[in-house]
Amino acid sequence: MKLYKFELENFIAYLDKLKTDRTDTRHRVKFKVLLADHYTDFLNDTNDINLDYVIKDAEGNPIVENGKYIFEKDNERIDELNKLYNEKIVIDETEERKAMLLSIKESVINRGPTEFTGIEGDWYVRFCEIVEQIEYKDE
Repeated sequence: MKLYKFELENFIAYLDKLKTDRTDTRHRVKFKVLLADHYTDFLNDTNDINLDYVIKDAEGNPIVENGKYIFEKDNERIDELNKLYNEKIVIDETEERKAMLLSIKESVINRGPTEFTGIEGDWYVRFCEIVEQIEYKDE
């Protein structure tokens, strides 16, 4: 299963909206922890890129104007961030994860909200596309 780093935050938030029973809730929590680890790495990488480009004062502290950091080479910074945001994350379909991933697939497709407005519907369609990649083969 593959998804983009910029999708992590919304996917995690969507998982919180699923109505699941005890077993599926346990699978959902395990899956959220897995995604949250990737999200933490993503946030750290974003912060590192920003720190590489932030303008600092003589003492090495970032300069802030109007509540915002000031960056040098902002176009380069934005290009790096865009590359990071569009990196793919791969969740391997291991035998150990089989029950969890199949539960997530079923839950995302069938147990979320029944009505959506605006962008929520777009995200739902994308999350379905992500979990529909899960295809364990019968042995």
